[in-house]
Amino acid sequence: MSDVEWPKTISEWRDRSWNPEGSRPYDLWKREPLRDFFRQNGYILWHSEHELGISTGSVELIPPNDEPRRPDGYTFLTQCQPGIVIYKANFGQVKNIHCTARTIHNQDVVIRLISIDGDATGDEHYKAIRHLSAGPTAFRGDNHALPLLNELEFNGLRFVVFPLLSIGGPWLPWYYNADEVLDYLSQIFQVYTGVKFCHDNLIAHLDLDGDNILCNFQGHRTQPDGTFDLSIVGPFRSHFPVRYYINDFETAVCFDKDSDPASRKITGLPNIRVGRIGQYGREYAPEMFIDEPYCPFKADVWYLGRMLNFCMDINVKGFVEKVSF
Repeated sequence: MSDVEWPKTISEWRDRSWNPEGSRPYDLWKREPLRDFFRQNGYILWHSEHELGISTGSVELIPPNDEPRRPDGYTFLTQCQPGIVIYKANFGQVKNIHCTARTIHNQDVVIRLISIDGDATGDEHYKAIRHLSAGPTAFRGDNHALPLLNELEFNGLRFVVFPLLSIGGPWLPWYYNADEVLDYLSQIFQVYTGVKFCHDNLIAHLDLDGDNILCNFQGHRTQPDGTFDLSIVGPFRSHFPVRYYINDFETAVCFDKDSDPASRKITGLPNIRVGRIGQYGREYAPEMFIDEPYCPFKADVWYLGRMLNFCMDINVKGFVEKVSF
């Protein structure tokens, strides 16, 4: 493939992560025409540790300079107990659908390929993002969709830009004090409020899980030796105003406000609907296997319950057995 040729579909772009043999997720992003395009628009792509020779085989990306990340209103640091440090900014690019970048003002963002001209599989995703994350709707306090900062188009490739946040799901350690417990209840409320906002706007997510819930924290918590120990509990959430965001609307389905409520049903598996055959890291909701139209909003509620059940089970030993009937 020459420098001027680009994948024609989202599926083809994704397949280039590790194919053909020897390929890596960073390969398409490191092409000079695309890097120059982002640079001209004020975004400098993070560097690949593998490309720099820092760590052979690594998928980690690191900032392009040593300047500290500037405040952007979306992220906070927090005072953690002795023995816990804020890990140096990094991003594991396991998939090539997105790449981190630093603005000319040293604010960190994630750039994601959302659609390609001539490929309809990204249209619903783009429609959901435009409706929830852009314009006046993005300012709604009960809207927890990840805010859209910018849109860019290069040779038929449409990219969207989001603030770089941290995973806010079950990786966070258990509670240190009452404030931490109250925050967990706030997390549940925020996520449920965010999903309700999506449903009120006739958008079903269909991929709700802990790794698609982000929070406004900068970095990760690790031990001084670089290890990560879930058993260590210390103050965390209670030190800053935590806000949770819903990310990744790739499998979302949107309905027009004038549509007949009885028609707001779909068929098939979420990943198949967007051209990702065999690429769905979730357990399917039971109704998705039935050869009849099902309600995607009810499927979202099933995923919410599954996520909450999982989060509680890894933190409260025997929780599932205690609540099972």
